[in-house]
Amino acid sequence: MVFKSSVLFSICLLLLASCSKKDEKLVTGNIPKNYEDVPTVKVENYINRIYIDLLGREPLNTEKLRDVGLMRDGKLSFETRKQIIVRLMTDSIFVPGDSSYKRAYYQRIYDLTKARLLEGAEDGEFEGEIGNARFGLISARLLGDSIGVFSAMVTIDRCKNVLRSRRDYQLGIININQMYARMLNNPIYDVINMNTLNFVNASFDDLFFRFPIKDEFTIAYDIIDLDKGGSLFGGYASNKAEYCQILVNSREFHEGMIKWCYLALIGREPTTQETYNLMVDYYPTQNLQKVQTLILMTDEYAHF
Repeated sequence: MVFKSSVLFSICLLLLASCSKKDEKLVTGNIPKNYEDVPTVKVENYINRIYIDLLGREPLNTEKLRDVGLMRDGKLSFETRKQIIVRLMTDSIFVPGDSSYKRAYYQRIYDLTKARLLEGAEDGEFEGEIGNARFGLISARLLGDSIGVFSAMVTIDRCKNVLRSRRDYQLGIININQMYARMLNNPIYDVINMNTLNFVNASFDDLFFRFPIKDEFTIAYDIIDLDKGGSLFGGYASNKAEYCQILVNSREFHEGMIKWCYLALIGREPTTQETYNLMVDYYPTQNLQKVQTLILMTDEYAHF
């Protein structure tokens, strides 16, 4: 009996050792990429693209030489890429022509948002609306027209909110959601998407890349056209301003922003998995810069 037990114990040990060896088996085809073989012209193109996408301009020769050198020294690592991207988004040191990288970056976000929602309307158009509203305000006060006074003041505030949105976003007074809300709720967007039907369809399409379904459209239409309270995306609104807030604070808005980033930076829509991975952090924080950084760091964007 002792002999049999000893034999069985030895067999168990051999089996365990065999399993252990199998667990240690290496997986082939999982070799880290050798970035040393990437030609310099590709590194230069990567730096060019980052500057254009984040600042709206190509790098100066001195900037290109510096950043290409930094990339080579860092062996094109993801950490080195992140270092350059974050600098362009956050560095407040004076740069000729830009004031600073940080200011140029937020100006770029402001310009791209206007291009997406307002057909690239110039600031002068908003200033013109403010001038007209101020003239109307004076006339309304002279006539004792309290409704006209209120309407003119609202128009002035809506336009000023758009013009202030770049600086407010840069200073952290508002987040990207509020910038988009201001770009929706102003006289220029109203003119581009005249009447309530077009406004509802456009607001869904611009933010969500889709049109509203029938029930969504009916609720949204009544909110805007009749000031009738209604619920959308888990929120409640009874006027246009509140409707815009519901849209930009919805989960679908954040998904739309991720989709927009992929389309603008890579030229394709994100996969479901890519959207999910980014949403985990982006939805609770509204940190658009992190979303952009993670996309800009990829080999797909860099073409490495």
